[in-house]
Amino acid sequence: MMLAATVLHYDFAHATAALLAIGALLGGLALLGVKQVHEQVRVYAVISGFAAAYTLLVGVERGDAALILLAACTALIKVVLIPVAIDRAVTRQVSEHEVPLVVQVPLSLLIGVALAGLAYWSASALPIHGALLPNPALGMPIALVLIGFFFMITRQNVISQIVGLLTLENGVFIATVAIAPGLPFAIGFLLLLDLLPAVLFYGVFARLIAARAKGTSTEDMSVLRG
Repeated sequence: MMLAATVLHYDFAHATAALLAIGALLGGLALLGVKQVHEQVRVYAVISGFAAAYTLLVGVERGDAALILLAACTALIKVVLIPVAIDRAVTRQVSEHEVPLVVQVPLSLLIGVALAGLAYWSASALPIHGALLPNPALGMPIALVLIGFFFMITRQNVISQIVGLLTLENGVFIATVAIAPGLPFAIGFLLLLDLLPAVLFYGVFARLIAARAKGTSTEDMSVLRG
């Protein structure tokens, strides 16, 4: 009876982790299909929610209070504070909300799927097992990193590039929790804090562009030249 309960708990935890991984990956692909700035910020918040939920699941499975606390901090900072700060400080102050695209949405989605496939193929060659994640454990985190990087270089908007950077960081964060869940809480918390200077810098930069050019497109940066 006890063995059956243990197996059931094991299967539930792994199935939930797999669903969270799928959700995060689909969120990354959905980001490629969104043109509106404020919607991109919301999609980032959803991806961050999956990252926080995965961290919580690993913490509960391991009985690790530090991971559970890290999950709560992740939800607070990435799901609430950063999206609200970006939305209130920048997106409501600019005249344009649709991002100029270097690569259009249909092709972006195809490239995103190809990058995800490349990530899983590359990760399958690595002898690394992640906490609760299905093999290859690093497939989804690497896919998020690649999609976030691709999103940054194909969106001509400062806010969108912030979102791409933060999405990329979510992939790194999930990979860290997956392969090294026993890291001290201080290290995990520092991974969250390193976002704040980048968000602050990009936020000030975006507001400067918005004040000079009434927009946040990177094409408007020429107005900042002396």
